Amino acid sequence: MKFCFIILFTFSMLSSQDSKYTDSTKVRNPSYAWKLGIIPGLGQIYNRKYIKATLFIGAEYFAINRFIEFKKEGRIGLRNTYAWWTFGLFVWNVLDSYVDAHLSTFPVKRLEFNSIINDSTKVNNN
Repeated sequence: MKFCFIILFTFSMLSSQDSKYTDSTKVRNPSYAWKLGIIPGLGQIYNRKYIKATLFIGAEYFAINRFIEFKKEGRIGLRNTYAWWTFGLFVWNVLDSYVDAHLSTFPVKRLEFNSIINDSTKVNNN
């Protein structure tokens, strides 16, 4: 379970806008994004983050399944734990959708590693 959340967190941190200019088709409305985020993964699909949407849907499905399973078995402690996980994933899903929509027009500056390496290895002969 923790491994799924680590992977989900990693993908949410690694996804970013690919172009250096603002394209009007990439602008997302945050008010739509958080409303769509109520359904797991739909806010990410709106923001065109398909891998992240799949991970959110899978994590929610897993947490809800475990919650139902432990509820049937009468294991109250584990049932409550997965209820909190489900709630936390829900809130994370909505907030992530909202923030991604806000950052849809954020400019991304690419670093050229070759020029950085070359500049740092030069010796000044002054």
